[in-house]
Amino acid sequence: MTASNDNEAFVPDWPGRIVGNAGHDQICAVLVFDVQAVPDWAGQVLAKVEDVISGKSTGWEMAMNAHILNVGMEVSDISPVYDDAGDPSVQVKTQELRAALVAWCKQIDR
Repeated sequence: MTASNDNEAFVPDWPGRIVGNAGHDQICAVLVFDVQAVPDWAGQVLAKVEDVISGKSTGWEMAMNAHILNVGMEVSDISPVYDDAGDPSVQVKTQELRAALVAWCKQIDR
């Protein structure tokens, strides 16, 4: 992604991202609000997701700032930490979550 100003540098983008797709929008929210622009933390989350995808781990769940991420080998669930807004849980393909995390790690590490 090419940023034209500093604010755009932290808008998540990755190959295959579909703007307006509920799952991709939730992945973006997790990256911005939960993983944030913290390279060490982003790397840790990516490592946990990769452990699940590879079968090294059977799953991983983490309550973060705004979302609960429940990572499965094929499908991951993103749900709000606080349910008072009535926001539904969203399921995403774990490989898409991984792709977003890989791109996010590169984006915030520059």
